[in-house]
Amino acid sequence: MGDSRYKRVSRARPCLICGKPDWCSRAADESVSFCARITNGADRLSKKERWGVFYHERAAISQSRDFTGEPRNSLKQDFSIPLAPLEIRDYIYNALFRLSPASRHDIITIGAKGLRERGLTNYQDYGSLPAYTKDRQELAEQLRLLLNQNFPNFVRANPSGLAHVPGFWIDKNGEARLWQKRNYSQPLLLIPYRNPSGKIQACQIRFTGILSQDAKRYLWLSVPKNNSAGCGTPIHFADWKEFGKSTGIKHILVTEGAIKADIVNKLLPEYFAIANSGIGCAQDLIVSISRGRSMRIAFDSDYHQNPSVIRQLARFLRLRLADNRTNNSHFPTEILHWSANHKGIDDALLNASEISALSIPQWISQISNASRSLILNELDDFIAQ
Repeated sequence: MGDSRYKRVSRARPCLICGKPDWCSRAADESVSFCARITNGADRLSKKERWGVFYHERAAISQSRDFTGEPRNSLKQDFSIPLAPLEIRDYIYNALFRLSPASRHDIITIGAKGLRERGLTNYQDYGSLPAYTKDRQELAEQLRLLLNQNFPNFVRANPSGLAHVPGFWIDKNGEARLWQKRNYSQPLLLIPYRNPSGKIQACQIRFTGILSQDAKRYLWLSVPKNNSAGCGTPIHFADWKEFGKSTGIKHILVTEGAIKADIVNKLLPEYFAIANSGIGCAQDLIVSISRGRSMRIAFDSDYHQNPSVIRQLARFLRLRLADNRTNNSHFPTEILHWSANHKGIDDALLNASEISALSIPQWISQISNASRSLILNELDDFIAQ
């Protein structure tokens, strides 16, 4: 029957679906996840909150669940502030990168795990957030002035002004703010998520230095709880300068995180590298983008240990194979495989690990029995068992 109590996710125990430490809930026995961000591939939607409900044991779907009500999102949020047009977001983020470039801080560029160590020397393509609140507030005020001067019609029509750009907000005194109202020990790296035309849709933050065990290294530059626009989960096109050219010649390579895609773009230029922010995010969009092209999947290797991750990968494969069938497409889908010593394809590349491309049946034959069962249950009408 399962435990009908609910528990909030936390940094120590983030959501198994979206990987975030807030908003979402789970059954106390961990048999069910209630994800506030991802509904794609859910077994059902909750009645009130319309969250994605994911059963981690297939047998649990048919069992009666004596839940009392549904988990509610107790965080006070305001989704009434719409997202600024792409033109404005791109302008503000580019201005932020100019005013606070990544090159300003050695720890971001040449420090341990910095851009150079990861094979990236195009520092001008990245920005930074100062460690101190007062410095970030000064940046916010400068960017607010630029917005007012260059987009007066938008500002007149949208009184919240800069708050329509994710990461920025207006405090109770009417002052412009950037990111959280707290100080950090080190500056933060800003990573752009670019569309196929190279415009910056949103940014992610990478925390530098040593973090506590339960802290997340990457977060979106987004503070909707402060009455600011949310950024969603956009796709990053690392090879945007070439995207759309030479159709069919390059494989599309799909990975997690813009930095990984940028590293692939530099070290494996034979691919068109794109990235989402997590294995369960924007799956339909990725399938649509890759239609009519060969695809190679390079998600992190933690699916070997996490059944929820393998289940999301199975759903993604199903979407891709179903799309191929619907469109009578015969372009292959392969999964890149590397040493288990390296979690992501970026680490595998930087450590010269051998990377092989496996067909889906070849890959299935190499994973654990438990993972194989989950995959085959999802793909039973596409792959002979």
